[in-house]
Order: sequence, then structure tokens, then C-alpha cells
Amino acid sequence: MVLSYYLYKYPYKIAWYLSKLLFNKKIIAFYCADPLDYEMFLPIAKYLPPVKIIAKNNKTKNYLRSKGIDFINMPVFPDVVIMARQMPYKFPVKSIIKFGFDHGLYQFKRWTAARNYNEFDIYFVSSQEQVFIAKNYGIKSVMAIGYPKNDNAFNGTYNNEKYLEQIRKRLNIDPSKKTILFSTTWNVGGLSKIDKWIDSLELLKQEYNILTTAHTWIDESYKIKLRNIPNTHFLEEYDITPYLILADVLIGDYNSLIGEFCAFDKPIITFKVEPSERTLPDILELLNKISYQVNTFDELVKVIKKVLELPKEKSDERMQANKIFFYALDGLAGKRAADAIMNLLKKKGISFSN
Repeated sequence: MVLSYYLYKYPYKIAWYLSKLLFNKKIIAFYCADPLDYEMFLPIAKYLPPVKIIAKNNKTKNYLRSKGIDFINMPVFPDVVIMARQMPYKFPVKSIIKFGFDHGLYQFKRWTAARNYNEFDIYFVSSQEQVFIAKNYGIKSVMAIGYPKNDNAFNGTYNNEKYLEQIRKRLNIDPSKKTILFSTTWNVGGLSKIDKWIDSLELLKQEYNILTTAHTWIDESYKIKLRNIPNTHFLEEYDITPYLILADVLIGDYNSLIGEFCAFDKPIITFKVEPSERTLPDILELLNKISYQVNTFDELVKVIKKVLELPKEKSDERMQANKIFFYALDGLAGKRAADAIMNLLKKKGISFSN
């Protein structure tokens, strides 16, 4: 830890203990580092007592304001904190009960140091396979509950025709055309292959409905370019799950959205990513199994036609991958997380009024 951590740690601890002496009310809080964190927390929050939202930065504050969501600023002295980041050091008191979860599906990136996870009382992950991998790294706090962000796709909220038809009308999606979703990861370390397709979408928009999305941290220049491609739809929402249901094919590179789309057992095409210090061998192997891999846009055009003609090819591989990615696809991951939270609090004698 850097010096600034220790300069923060001890004043925070003193203030935390003073707040517990002066105030009796228990506080359960969600540390929200990014708008996506908030969207991912919603399927858990619906099963919990009222939670105070702590906004980390101006980007998050502006997003919460736009949604009419009340928030508070640090320093906050909760009894329980939940977060979608490995930042337990923000709350450096052992008595604070800490819960964490991944802000992306499964393990598309490397685990950080085990201590970053073991400081949590429970760290939620998407599958039992991920628990096995984590424990091999010495991470003992993990619990498989599924992927809460996908819950609304399986509980009747998004996966109903009335809801989907509203989106089609809003985007003016042509029902006579198939819908292609282009996606990409953050443009670091050669993982993003957006340059392979961003300048060529014009060649496809006459034949297909084109949706595009990009990692929230990708260079702004790419977002500007995607917004300005005529007759395509750049998805600005932080939770684009409904569009995964609408799309007939997903095109990606090394992004965890590929795993989310795999849940719907529809064709996936990926631009091949070379092994590097940022990639994981098992993920590269999975991508090769569940997707059709291409190197150029010309190859992509041909493969799109092929997968639309034979959408069930690789279905067996996708279903096997779903067993690796997900604990279950039943729309109840958020409830499992909330139940685990409340059960642990009950064991520790902590109660909150709804």
C-alpha cells in the first residue's frame, strides 16, 4: 500500500468508531464507482432493505442525478458495504462487513492479488468454475451466484415481445432484416479489434440492421465516430442486455459481452486476438470453440451469411460454455446474492428495517 493509504486509513478508522458511538442507526451502503456498477447492482438491490448509494466521481453523480437517484459522498461510515470493484481498502475497518462482485462476466481478465478479494466477507462470482479457479489462486471469499446483470433477460422483464417491440420501434429496426451487434473491448494491449470494422459498416447497413457498442473506457474518438455512422445505432446505455436479445449475431473480440451473449445460444463471430500478457489461454480457447473467428472484414462478411444460414452450428459448444460462465440462467442471481448477504448479516446479529 502507498503512503496515502495509511494517511487515510487511521483518520477513517477513528471517525468510523466515533460515528458508531454517536449514532445507533445501522447503515448498509453501495459504493458506486461507475454508472455500470449501479446498473449491475439493481438486480441485487431489489431484494435488500434500503441501501445508501455512495457516488465515487462526477461521472457517476451525473448519471445518478439523471435517473433521479439520491446519493451521498465519501466519507461514509457504513456497517455493511457492497461494491462491484476490488476496493475494500476504501473502508479500512475490519468490523465493516464487505461484499463484492465482478463488474464483468466470468474471468476475461486476470485475478489481481488474492488479498484484494479475501478482505471481502463474500465476493460473488458468476459460476462454480470461477470459484474453482479463484481458490487455486488462494482466494477464499468467493461464492457462485450467477450473473445478476442477466436476470432481467430470463425473468420476463426484457424477454417479452411487448417490451422488445417497443425497442424495435424506437430504433426503427427493419423486421425484414437480420440484426447484427458489433462490440469491442477497451482499446489497450491489442485486445480491441474495432479498427477492423469501424470504417466498413457502411457496406453492411443496406442488408442488416446494425447496432454497435464499445467498452465504456474506450477512447472517446471511437465513440464519436460510432455515433456518427448513418443508419446504425450506437448503444449508449450501460446495460445493453435487451439488445442482446434482439440481435441475431454478435461480433466481438476479447470482451466479456461475448459470454453474456452466449447465454442466448445465438451465433457469435470474433476477430482473432493473439495471445499476450493481457489474455488468458482458457478464454482464448473458449472463444475459438464458441465463435467463428476471422481476421479481416472481408472474411467477416462471408461468415455472417454462413452463421445466419446455420445458426445452430456451435450450439453444443455454446451450451457447454454456459455451464462454465454461469451458475444458472434462471433470472435469480440477484436474489441469491441478496439472500447470501442477509443470511450473513443475520448470523452476525445485524438487522435492517425495510
